[in-house]
Amino acid sequence: MTRRPAGRAGMRAVRRAVLVIVALVVGIVGATAAPAGAHGLGGLTPTNYETVLQSVTPREPGLHVRVTDLGTKVELTNTGRREVVVLGYAGEPYLRIGPKGVFENQRSPATFLNRSTTISAAPPKSADAKATPVWRRVSSGSSARWHDHRAHFMGGIDPPAVARDPGQRHVVDNFVIPMRVGGTNVEARGQIVYVPPPSPWPWVIGAVLVAALVFVLSRTRAWRTVFVVALALLALTEIVHVIGLWDASTASFGTKLGESAYSLAGIALALLGLGWIWRKGAESAVPIVLVATIFLFVAGGLADVTSLGNSQVPSTFSAGFARVLVMLTLGLGGGLAAAAGFRLRPSAPARPPGGRPGRPRRVRPPKAAPVTS
Repeated sequence: MTRRPAGRAGMRAVRRAVLVIVALVVGIVGATAAPAGAHGLGGLTPTNYETVLQSVTPREPGLHVRVTDLGTKVELTNTGRREVVVLGYAGEPYLRIGPKGVFENQRSPATFLNRSTTISAAPPKSADAKATPVWRRVSSGSSARWHDHRAHFMGGIDPPAVARDPGQRHVVDNFVIPMRVGGTNVEARGQIVYVPPPSPWPWVIGAVLVAALVFVLSRTRAWRTVFVVALALLALTEIVHVIGLWDASTASFGTKLGESAYSLAGIALALLGLGWIWRKGAESAVPIVLVATIFLFVAGGLADVTSLGNSQVPSTFSAGFARVLVMLTLGLGGGLAAAAGFRLRPSAPARPPGGRPGRPRRVRPPKAAPVTS
């Protein structure tokens, strides 16, 4: 009988590992090269354009203006005694913020144009900047947030100056948001600035190295410890990642909960997997580990992979730390998913002594004794 080379099974494992790592690289690079709008799970989208609010003049007691949500929203808070009226794109009254609450002019074209970050259709015929305002109370508070298309980058294509020299910082536009406080004209002024993006390649390489390290260590006798440590780090990384994303957005609780649903499900499955390993052993927890890591790899890694190649990142943490979190999620999730997938393979049938694997040993029947008369 001819024996198979002892290292053939190991070579097959190495080839599969290489294929997994190559697939990981292709997936990361493909998602990184996609447009910023490729963020598939909702929420704020990384960009290379920063909205900088420079001044609000003249100063009014109790009036505070700031830019939120990566420049896609303007927030105005008025705790003063006088009402503030924000003017729309044609100079018409658009918002009123004062002691009685927040009111929106239903005849203002800005009311309809500001419902989303992009303008996909013209306002209805009922929207007339010259018409008498029809006010509707939208809040009893003292703050209003809205998409103001004057204060964020609207173009889908980089301006000519940016296209010519994408490695330099450029002031793309200056904006003014006019307001009236009583009989006083107030202006919020700022700039839209292009900030050069970092190269995504160091982060891609880091994710691949982390994935390869996890996978290689999972092929050793200490694979159970590797599974526990990698899964715990992955869950912790995604928890911190979700906290940064959550606080960077001013959306409602329900909206943010929906945007983070897949990440939260992955975290819950990871914690379930760790508990299962503790109680019943790593072998029986492999399917849960595989599902949890796939959830986290997609929701916490691929969904935010554009953060690796954009300068403005939706997180309350620094952009560099946010990229580290995405890199670790990709690396730990990809490596652990591949390792768990290999652990799901059925074990090879035992080789009987002197026979082929999986086949019963052939037994010769005894010879019949000679008949004597």
